[in-house]
Amino acid sequence: MPVVTDRIRERLVEDFPTVSPAVLGRLERLTVAPQVDPERIHAAVLIAARGNLSMFDDALEHARDDWRDLLDRAGLADAGWPGRLDESFGPT
Repeated sequence: MPVVTDRIRERLVEDFPTVSPAVLGRLERLTVAPQVDPERIHAAVLIAARGNLSMFDDALEHARDDWRDLLDRAGLADAGWPGRLDESFGPT
């Protein structure tokens, strides 16, 4: 299972301060398709969740069932996604 990057972890703690260990564990256990960058999926989950735990659950389900739809929903579906990731989460 892919490791959550530092910038994703930092945003997760900001968005879910009281439950961040549990949320991080769930994100770490997410199986990511081999053809997609795990950080991209993790970022899409957090963007779609907008700091709401119920929305996080929904986004995590989308990541498992239809990750392409999740990427579209989070604005990370096209070729410009690396720049949007840097804008939202800071540079790597």
